[in-house]
Amino acid sequence: MDTFVKLDAGALDRIAAMGETVQSLMAGRLQPIAQEILDEARNRAEAHIRYVSDYKPGLYLAGFGGGVKIEPNGDVVGWVGNKNPLSHLLEYGFTISDLMIEANGMAMKFEEAGVGELFRREVHRHETQVRAYPAILPAFEARKGEVIEAARDVARGL
Repeated sequence: MDTFVKLDAGALDRIAAMGETVQSLMAGRLQPIAQEILDEARNRAEAHIRYVSDYKPGLYLAGFGGGVKIEPNGDVVGWVGNKNPLSHLLEYGFTISDLMIEANGMAMKFEEAGVGELFRREVHRHETQVRAYPAILPAFEARKGEVIEAARDVARGL
């Protein structure tokens, strides 16, 4: 058995407008949460840098940004990120691989702490793991529950 519902043009317009209302409500709820995440991420990053000046905050700190946008398909997206092309190295850490430098028959001169100048035909540097200093992910994880609750509040208000 089929069921049909007849809607007039006004009802269809109201349903379409409800989507815009939901988007606006959700964007309004997410904006302060995104700002809190951004502020916390900046504070975490600043704590790792050790030196911050009003005049030279560094490209890493200056690269933080965030906000809320409504995508063309209607999705409401809150975002916090860093536009510095090297920020992922601090956020996730990285590994410097093994390196062998050979001098092709000549001795290389280099400084070694506490020893002075040394001459060698080859230098080997072992793999080095550079520790992560996450700023964005912990800030987001701390506020993830607020984002979920905001979505629930908007849904309850409809």
